[in-house]
Amino acid sequence: MGDARRRRRRRRRKNSRRVPAREGDIEAIPGELLELVFLRLPSPAHLIRAACTCRRWRNVIAGDGGSFLRRFGSLPGASSDHVVGHYRVNERHGHPRPPGLNPVFVPSSSSSSPRADAVAARNLALDFLPRGEFGDCGWELADIRGGLLLLFHSELAPGILICDPLRRCFREIPRSAWFHGCHMLGAFLLDGEDEDAAAGISLTNFRVTCALFRFGDRNARACAFSSAGGGWTSGAARSSTPVCRDRELAPIYFAGSTKRVAYWTVGDNVVLALHKDNAELLAGVLLDDIEYAVLRDKRHATEYAYQLPWPPTIEACVT
Repeated sequence: MGDARRRRRRRRRKNSRRVPAREGDIEAIPGELLELVFLRLPSPAHLIRAACTCRRWRNVIAGDGGSFLRRFGSLPGASSDHVVGHYRVNERHGHPRPPGLNPVFVPSSSSSSPRADAVAARNLALDFLPRGEFGDCGWELADIRGGLLLLFHSELAPGILICDPLRRCFREIPRSAWFHGCHMLGAFLLDGEDEDAAAGISLTNFRVTCALFRFGDRNARACAFSSAGGGWTSGAARSSTPVCRDRELAPIYFAGSTKRVAYWTVGDNVVLALHKDNAELLAGVLLDDIEYAVLRDKRHATEYAYQLPWPPTIEACVT
C-alpha cells in the first residue's frame, strides 16, 4: 500500500516538472480585462503611471490607434488637460533668467500609491538628455507646454532642445548666429504654425521665442525659431532694443511671465517686455518706485506643472 502511494507521488512530481513555468500571473490576464481595470482608474495621472510600468501595459493603453485613450477621455468628468505632476527647480532670486536649474519630476499628490509615484518619477526623469564633458547635466528648464519641455544649456552645443519626457526623446534646436556674445534672458515655448497637425504642439510642430542681451552694445534683442521653417528670424519690431544708455551697466532681473508677455527689470524703474507670440521686445519706464520695487523683489515659482492634453500622445512600444 505504501509503495503504491510513493509511486503515485513520484509520477505527480515527474509530470509537474514537464509543465513549463509561466512568466507570471499578470502576463496571463487578457488585454480586455486590463482595459476594464484601467477604465476604473481614478484620474488620468494614474493612467500615465500605469503606461510607464511595463511594455505590455503601455501597449494596452496606447495600442489600437488610441481607441482606449478615447474611451477613457469620454468618461464623465474628463477635461481637456490634466496635471500629472510638477518639475521642481532650484530657487533663484535676482537673476536675469527664470528659475530652472536641476529640474526633478515630482508626481501629483493625488496618487495613493508610493510605488506608482516612484515609477512615474523614474520614467519622467531627464536622465536621457546629453551630458556635459564631465558627466554633469547642467540643463535649465526654460518653459513647458503641452507635455513638452524646453531646456537650455550654457555650455553644450547647440545648447537648446525640446524634449518629450514621456517618450524619452528630444530634438536639438540649432543656435542662431545672434547668440554669439549674448546672454540668454529667457526662452519660451509656443504652439507650432502647422494648422493641419493633429496637435497644436509636438516635436515636429513648435515655435520658440528667445530674449537675448548683448553686453558689448547694451542692447536686447528677440529672435524666434519655427520648426516649420527650420531657422531663426528676428523680432517683429526691430532687430535690437537699447536697454542701458548710462555708462554703468544696470543689473537685469527676471520679473515674471504671463501667457503672452515676459518681463525684466533694468536698473531704476525700467521694464523690458517680450511679447512671445510675435517676438517683439520693448523697453520703457512704466512703473513708479513702489510698483517697481514690488516687481523687482518678487519671488518666482520653482515648480513647472507637467500638463498633458487629452488624449495624451502615448505611443505603443515596437516589439
